[in-house]
Amino acid sequence: MWKKSKITDQTANGQAGIKRKSKVPGVMITQYVEELPEGKSTPDFLRKPIALTIQEGKLAVFKARVSGDPKPEVTWRRAQGDMSNMEKFQNKFDEATGEYHLEMPKVTSEETDTYKCYASNEYGKAVCTVILNVIEVGFKKKKAMEEMDASSTNPTEFRKLLRKRAKGEKKEEKHDGEIDERFWEVIMSADRKDYERICAEYGVKDFRVMLKKLNEKKEEREVEQAKYVEYLSNLKHIDLKGDGSASFEFEMELKDPTSRVFLYKDGVMLPFSDEMAMKHNLKTVGKKLIFTVKDLLPEDAGLYQVDVEEVNVFSTDFKIPCVDFIVKIQEVKAKEREDALFECVLSHPIARIKWTGKNSPLEHGDKYSISASEDKLIHRLLIKDCMQLDKGIYSASAGIKSCSAWLMVEADTEPAPTGKKKARKTTQAGGAGVDLEKLAEEQQGKLQKEKEERIEAIIKAKEEQQATIAENVVEEKAADDSALVEDPPVGRDTSKDKQTEIPPKKQEPPVVKSSISDGGQLKPVKEEPKVDASPKPVKTSPVVPNKVIAPPKSDVPEPDTQASEGDNSGRKRNTGPPVSDKVIDPKEGQSGPEEPEESPESNKSSGRTRQGPLLKDTVIDPKEGQSGPEEPEESPESNKSSGRTRQGPLLKDTVIGQITDPKEGQSGPEEPEESPESNKRSGRTRQGPLLKDTVIDPGVQFVSGLSDVTALMGQPAELLCKVNSEQCEGAWFRDGKKISTEDGLTISKDGSTHKLLINSCQEEHSGKYRFEADGRKTEAMLNVKDPPRFDQNDLDAFSKPVTVKVGQNAIFKLPFVGCEPMKIQWYRDGEELLDESNVKIEKATSHSRLLLSKCQRKETGEIKIRLKNEHGILEAVSKLIVLDKPTPPQGPVEVVESSAVCIDIKWRSPKDNGGRPVKNYLLERQQVGRNTWKKIGEIPGVPTYKDTDVDHGRKYCYRIRAVTEEGISEMMETDDIQAGTLAFPGVPAPPKVVSASNTCINLTWTAPSNTGGSRIVGYTLEKRKKGSNLWSYVNPTEEPIQEKKYVVKDIAVGMEYEFRVTAINVSGPGEPSNPSEFVFARDPKKPPGKVEDLKVTDTSYTTVSLSWTKPREEKGVQDDPKGYYVEVRQAESLEWARCNVTPILLTSFTVKGLKALSMYWVRVIATNEGGDGVPQDLDNYILAMPPPVRPRFTNNKVKSFMVVRAGNTVRITINFEASPWPEVDWLKDNVPVTKRVTISNSDGSSQMLIPSSERSDSGVYTIMVKNLVGQETFSVEVRVTDDPKPPGPVELEENVPGTVTVIWESSPDEKRDDHLHYTVSKLESTKNTWSSVADRVFNNKYTVCNIMPGREYHFRVYAKNDMGMSAPSESPTWGIERRKEKFVVNMPIYKTCDLRSPPAFLVPLKQHNAPKGYECYISCAVKGDPKPRITWYRNNVSLNTNTNYYISNICGVCSLLILHVGPKDVGEYTIIAENAMGRAECSTKFSVRE
Repeated sequence: MWKKSKITDQTANGQAGIKRKSKVPGVMITQYVEELPEGKSTPDFLRKPIALTIQEGKLAVFKARVSGDPKPEVTWRRAQGDMSNMEKFQNKFDEATGEYHLEMPKVTSEETDTYKCYASNEYGKAVCTVILNVIEVGFKKKKAMEEMDASSTNPTEFRKLLRKRAKGEKKEEKHDGEIDERFWEVIMSADRKDYERICAEYGVKDFRVMLKKLNEKKEEREVEQAKYVEYLSNLKHIDLKGDGSASFEFEMELKDPTSRVFLYKDGVMLPFSDEMAMKHNLKTVGKKLIFTVKDLLPEDAGLYQVDVEEVNVFSTDFKIPCVDFIVKIQEVKAKEREDALFECVLSHPIARIKWTGKNSPLEHGDKYSISASEDKLIHRLLIKDCMQLDKGIYSASAGIKSCSAWLMVEADTEPAPTGKKKARKTTQAGGAGVDLEKLAEEQQGKLQKEKEERIEAIIKAKEEQQATIAENVVEEKAADDSALVEDPPVGRDTSKDKQTEIPPKKQEPPVVKSSISDGGQLKPVKEEPKVDASPKPVKTSPVVPNKVIAPPKSDVPEPDTQASEGDNSGRKRNTGPPVSDKVIDPKEGQSGPEEPEESPESNKSSGRTRQGPLLKDTVIDPKEGQSGPEEPEESPESNKSSGRTRQGPLLKDTVIGQITDPKEGQSGPEEPEESPESNKRSGRTRQGPLLKDTVIDPGVQFVSGLSDVTALMGQPAELLCKVNSEQCEGAWFRDGKKISTEDGLTISKDGSTHKLLINSCQEEHSGKYRFEADGRKTEAMLNVKDPPRFDQNDLDAFSKPVTVKVGQNAIFKLPFVGCEPMKIQWYRDGEELLDESNVKIEKATSHSRLLLSKCQRKETGEIKIRLKNEHGILEAVSKLIVLDKPTPPQGPVEVVESSAVCIDIKWRSPKDNGGRPVKNYLLERQQVGRNTWKKIGEIPGVPTYKDTDVDHGRKYCYRIRAVTEEGISEMMETDDIQAGTLAFPGVPAPPKVVSASNTCINLTWTAPSNTGGSRIVGYTLEKRKKGSNLWSYVNPTEEPIQEKKYVVKDIAVGMEYEFRVTAINVSGPGEPSNPSEFVFARDPKKPPGKVEDLKVTDTSYTTVSLSWTKPREEKGVQDDPKGYYVEVRQAESLEWARCNVTPILLTSFTVKGLKALSMYWVRVIATNEGGDGVPQDLDNYILAMPPPVRPRFTNNKVKSFMVVRAGNTVRITINFEASPWPEVDWLKDNVPVTKRVTISNSDGSSQMLIPSSERSDSGVYTIMVKNLVGQETFSVEVRVTDDPKPPGPVELEENVPGTVTVIWESSPDEKRDDHLHYTVSKLESTKNTWSSVADRVFNNKYTVCNIMPGREYHFRVYAKNDMGMSAPSESPTWGIERRKEKFVVNMPIYKTCDLRSPPAFLVPLKQHNAPKGYECYISCAVKGDPKPRITWYRNNVSLNTNTNYYISNICGVCSLLILHVGPKDVGEYTIIAENAMGRAECSTKFSVRE
């Protein structure tokens, strides 16, 4: 039975829910029942809502897709506030996509909140959260008042404030629209791209006014700075560094070098040093000033300013996030070509932290993948394809906190295939080693709890504040009344007065009421009007104790909580009663109120409404001929409508020769048609009767002509047309040739309809078909396509999964038909398969066959075939299932119960069951301290077991294996589990054999270090014969041995024994010790002799392998050996070092840890109980090196010539193999390379690197690899060049009539580049194109022939080299003007044509479903004059400034390139085209498949 989680959720009376996580991050599932019925499931999210950041006034939409059986019910809630307003919060369900929508039209800042989506059914519920952020437009007075009210929560401080006001003191307040001076200091030193962010931080809404005032302040600042500063540039704001410091810098040149520079923080001057000796330091590098703040603390945040004398030159705002690391990054050990992962968990959410590697900042890209969880608490750095160059220290910085860890990259010992690069590994090393999601969830809960506590504190303080206000008001009024009674005014009877005029003594504070929203947030309800400070007589009423009288509603102006949509001026709406507009009721003719309509696409609304009744429109009823009401129609594509409608009856139209109604012969009413592509509709209608048109019968007319037909190969096709006469005969033509009835063609006539039927379309049937009758004709095209096609039976057979066992072959075959050429591709899990050793693809004209040999379990997945020809694309999908034995069960094992009577454990099922369900689990148990394992047997396939056969205080270890139909998995061994808690003694040391003979064996041992908290009362000794599993007691258990030695006499001569001892204390016996060494019950033996046939079997740089035969036995002289010792010593040393501590039983051994190319002496010693034998040495010393191999280069694809642009890196890598280790030398033009060239040698390769190349680096580079066996060389010619500079001035000369000699000065690069040459181009006055007249010219002049008189010529000279072509050098104009008579052209007067048009989409956007990690183009075609401005949006967020997308607009074709498709790119993409004539919009959806 499953054990319930500690975290339960009350779902009903007496019912608890089991919490578990979903596959979708951020979704929590609560299961109501312990076991789900078959076929039923709890709710889960297939797609959870995405957080939105949207501008105020727009439409906000959350979308979610859920699953579950039975179908879940979806509800929405918000954390703070209710959702009872159905017009504001609209729940919808899209049946086409299966998505649940929560729509909020015209969102305001009040909707900014955390929303939760619940999916529930009878078996459980799933919940996820999503955040909505609303960007405010305009100044919000209500919000400002709320922030002001919430700022003071201490009642004592509020009483002091009341007393100050009573004394007449005024607190200086900031008026609406006034901007903080701190804002101007920051924004005057900021970049333009940061204006929007800074304005949002300081609450500045009116950008236009702000920019105007900013320009004025900048001009004033520049005038002030001009007194001391020559120039100021390259301002870089303060930024955190990885070493726990922060710095900002700028370039400045002073007019007077002696001018003083000051540093301020929040207006306080700070001392600084120029030698990095203080907390604040200034470093000057040339004209650059770098200010640094060391040893950062939270109080170092603030506004930093730099002044020259009394003039401010730079300001920067430094903010330090309050965050710390809960889980720091850990050291990662990875192998070459493996991915490495660093993970950390933060205490507070941050969108992105700073990652550095080897003191260099890291950016997200192909090499590094930087990601964060949805709650912004878990941050990850994935280093892809680790190499030796990647190892080092990596750091994560969040605010002033940072943590670092090492990345260790282990060299891959496996040799790479010849001529190929080692394959990249699919494994991943590293990680935090803990459940980060659980930690993040706990931290998020803590943050939420802190937030709730703060809200409760604010509510409590607000209540105390209200009570204090009410108490003070009552006390002050009572004091005023009492003073009035004690000293009444002269001439007044206080007993009769109802109201008395007295001067005010105190200014009464405003009386504030408050209400608490559902989310616990405090909101003001009413605000007292401000009291004028000037002394005026006021009227007092009798005061009721403990009661606060609120002013009437009419006297309290309600602040406007929401400005009109898109209006940034902050103007408030009229608070007076609205005037209702009246519209005629179509039934009664009465007017009623009507709300002003507002365009959803308009940013501003005029607010104008109808002020009077609308007259009814009259249209003739088609049946009665009477007028009735008609609403004005509006084109769905038109932005504006004239609203004009028909004002009179429409008369019937009469046409001779064609009667619409065959019964009555009358024409019916006809409605005016409207073009769907028109942006404006005239709305004009017929105003009078239409006269009859007299039409002469033209003869045969086509009622309907031929239409283009597209047919598939082998399928029928039909062409038909209809004329107005049944007696008409006609003829059919194909490509101009008359056709008649033949095989496959059927020509028929049915009344006035003529048909041409092709029973089975073939390629030769394609062409232009024409039907002629009585001089009339109609044409159409027949296109016969032959796309790839499958037979349905073959496709059904292919779609069935193929199941094989590990090591077997899998075959997929599918016939097809279609025209050639046919492109055939096979895929496995989206990755294309190519011919390899275990993948064979057979391609034929009618079928394709895929053979996967020696299949492995990891190859299980989707198999797809893709066919493509010029007529279409077709795909078919199957599945490959490779069966194997399961992987071991997953740990760690959870101890559900551990008591004196039972041990209840629980584990996780195997990660991979091998394609078969787990039937049983096979268990074994071992009592700690014993060597035997007890087989418990097989248990059902539930990963739990309760062991009741345990002894109190004993420790047990379990082995667990999973059993399926395919076999038994490897074992998973648990840690030691103790049954109950008793303080038993520890384990003594193994007994030592002092002596042995035929009659007795003497043993000794030592006491355990852990006595269990009580004294040792004795020991029990056990013995066991070799080969037996049964231990027997040497002494009786009731008579413990008191001493730590014993003589064992109960032995058999010649038998081999081992012994163990157990300590006993007050709690009982502890665990037995490890067994002693085996000892023979016999008299001492003789040492063995020398080993025989000692020889070396293999050598390498670090190891030597030996083999030998055991020595011969001679009774009385030398006995059999029990084992062997191997000893080595270096040639220059005299001491032998033993390689093995305990004797080895085998007659072979490999000595490791040798130094390469060193000489060693080796010997072997046989040993037994009688001692060591005589050593046997090798005849000669051993050289630690493999067999000699002549150097040989292994990378045959290295190019022998390369061209590099000057300034770029030159990198040449050469792979080789040689033994012994060779010497590697690099030469340039047969001379050793200079120091600026970096040479890196590793095992089997060498690399030559020039970081920044120059032209002087050109030459032939040669690598020389040499060892004792021989040497090899390889040369690469490197040419370092750059785009050539253009030639000098060009001159023209005429030496021979009809020719021109072009002379130019040499390019400055000619002397440095021997490959540089020139190209000459010519432009004639009679032509508009340049033509090349000479190429590869190596001198500085060229003669151009065929120069025609009377024409003008222009010449250009280019310099070219291996890198490219220079800019041209222009020549003067050559030619003599020919005198011609004056030619007068009389241009006709044309009327100007207005070609302007609003934007319109010719080709709309299409839906895209792109694979993850690839590029994807989204494009459409748009027209419009003037050229429309294009803006792209994703989920209503502009993408035009997003560098992750490449946007282009070429001749009206608008494209959006997603450079690297990922889950963040999913959403709705919208393109908006705007010009002066109008606006058009088109949208599509984009999804990502794994």
